[in-house]
Amino acid sequence: MLFNIRMARTDKKASGWLMSIDQAGNLACLYESDLPVQGVRHMPNGHLLVTIIDGLVMEMTRTGEILRQWYASGRYRDRAPPAHAIRVEAETFHHGVNLGPDGSLLLLSMEVRAFDNWPGSTTDPSTPRERARIVGDIVMEVAPDGAKRHEWRLLDLLDPYRITYGSRDDYWAKRGFLGTQDWCHANGTAYGTADDSILVSLRTQDCIIKLDRQSGALRWILGAHGNWRAPWADKLLKPLGELTWNFHQHDCSMTPTGTILCFDNGNYRALPFERAVPHEKNTSRVVEFAVDEAAGTVRQVWSYGEGPSERLFAGFQGGAMRLPKTGNTFITYGGICTIAGKPVGEPDGADIRARLIEVTPEKEVVLDVRIGGGPDDPKALSVFRSELVP
Repeated sequence: MLFNIRMARTDKKASGWLMSIDQAGNLACLYESDLPVQGVRHMPNGHLLVTIIDGLVMEMTRTGEILRQWYASGRYRDRAPPAHAIRVEAETFHHGVNLGPDGSLLLLSMEVRAFDNWPGSTTDPSTPRERARIVGDIVMEVAPDGAKRHEWRLLDLLDPYRITYGSRDDYWAKRGFLGTQDWCHANGTAYGTADDSILVSLRTQDCIIKLDRQSGALRWILGAHGNWRAPWADKLLKPLGELTWNFHQHDCSMTPTGTILCFDNGNYRALPFERAVPHEKNTSRVVEFAVDEAAGTVRQVWSYGEGPSERLFAGFQGGAMRLPKTGNTFITYGGICTIAGKPVGEPDGADIRARLIEVTPEKEVVLDVRIGGGPDDPKALSVFRSELVP
């Protein structure tokens, strides 16, 4: 298994590593960077796709040799890009990269638009509305030569006035886009080979959406039903049986059996203006959904993280992967944040740790890797997600 480690503080030179752990539990460092290392994907040719924050994607061998690089033009306006790197017209790349059809890359970028009469608060409905600068994510399918094959702008696909807890966060302001609101926060994609579709996880919309790759049409929305207006409400999947919705999730994927898997961080577990679950009482989980697209329904078929011995809250980052040979699930609790020992939902000022846990379908833990400092040595080490190299 491959995974990144990011160091949020700058008290040491290195701030990112690409690590591996083998079947015997041996650890190795494949790549070290003075910039944060983010997502990693295993390519069909055996190479690795690695995202570097921010605005850079690299193809490298498993020994760390860099073969190709792609850069977002907007992040290199005032500096030279790496030599021989391939230019992509985009403001930035953020979060991870994934594989599309025919050797293409699925990348996430963003744009800023202004909206009048936008909600002034996610906690107080009486707060006056305002003119706001909204960040909308852009999902791009990019050919190996840097040309865009498709582009989906989420502000054109979803309701720009729908908010959740987190939709007014300053995520993008900290990255240089001052005075902006983090309306939807796309953090992961997946390509559906069976029906030529794209899944996108939207953290601050508390949902996963499915797009038709050719037409760009919105097929369905998987998430809590509150605060959706027409016509988007018509795309909501209807729950069957006992089901707990996903909140602030990461790393959506399709399992070999066609179900939808994600790491459900669970922040707030409510929509404005309902009472949010306090961080110290919350838990993250992996959840697996079965979607019947023709019927417009969804069932929860498996989860891990809700049992008394399983409870662990990772307020940011994280991943879930179904391992094809064993059927086990590899879980990345990417950002477990505490301040003075008390769980919090965000990394600012927190002691940050990570845990990698592999469980069987019967929820037996067969691997538990803990990443972080000791009781007297706080760190800020997080893991975005993990990836299998067969």
